[in-house]
Amino acid sequence: MVSYPTKEAAMTEPTAHPRGLHIPAHRRPRVLLLGNGLNRVYGGASWAGLLEKINRTPYTTEQVKALPFPLQAVLLSRDHVDVSLQDLQQELTQCQVHPWLAEQLHRLLALPFDCILTPNFTYEIQCALFPDFLDHPQRFLRHTPAVPRAEQHFMLHTYYALPLERGEVPLFHVHGEARCPDTVILGHYYYGNLLFCCDEYLTHRAPELRYPLWPGSDGLEALSWLDYFILGDVYSLGFGFDTSEMDLWWLLCRKKRERAPHGGLWLYEPARRSAETKQALLEAYQTHCISLGFQDPRGEDYKAFYEAAVKDLTRRLKDEAGQEPAVPGGA
Repeated sequence: MVSYPTKEAAMTEPTAHPRGLHIPAHRRPRVLLLGNGLNRVYGGASWAGLLEKINRTPYTTEQVKALPFPLQAVLLSRDHVDVSLQDLQQELTQCQVHPWLAEQLHRLLALPFDCILTPNFTYEIQCALFPDFLDHPQRFLRHTPAVPRAEQHFMLHTYYALPLERGEVPLFHVHGEARCPDTVILGHYYYGNLLFCCDEYLTHRAPELRYPLWPGSDGLEALSWLDYFILGDVYSLGFGFDTSEMDLWWLLCRKKRERAPHGGLWLYEPARRSAETKQALLEAYQTHCISLGFQDPRGEDYKAFYEAAVKDLTRRLKDEAGQEPAVPGGA
């Protein structure tokens, strides 16, 4: 009988992927950036709902809407974001996935992505594959050789290895995970510290201090999700790139300026009249915005949009299979 360590011990277990993570030289990695949008189609956890649960003030979530998202959490929790998340840990670590969401996730995971990034704290992706995931999550927990053990704060090098038919695919919770509240990025203080860590890694700790300026014969070892984001073709779905997400906006700008051959970012999001300036800013950072003809969606429009987006991603990746598109130039 297998003896599993406790959940508390899991994040300090010196687990390591036996083969490491590898970015091949002959093509750019394909990366899925999956946000919370699909979860919301059938009433999954929302930002407003989270704020209501951590609210310790007489203010309503409507009254603080003018503030950037991270500062809303700071104000409503009276700057006790970490304690509030610990109180919600049990609620946020439930493994219930709506059948429609599970179907869409299975379709996405069947695509030839080399890495999955999610800013979500929760575990819909893992639970769609393994309904008992949260019973023994440490079965899948890994970290790269950049750190001696799974991280307890900023999860730059810690991931879950998803055993798919084509092999293991790393899933990084880029803003932390609910199971370990100390890893969660919520509030400007935490965003600022994460941004510092990203800059430090890309400046000093990226492979061989910098990325190769031309593809080598053997590729390179990926030590962090940052390597995938900077070098890869990133396809974003269900993540709106709100302007308060300062770490990912900074990384988008950093990706554009990378001198080594690198991929682009394709953002699937319905067009909105209220977000025209945000789209213009994304395009200034060389993001490809794909609306699939949807504009100012309501209700059932979101379900139709995400289904269309999954189909378009399937077509796009099949068309690109075995072919390396032209590499966008860096500054």
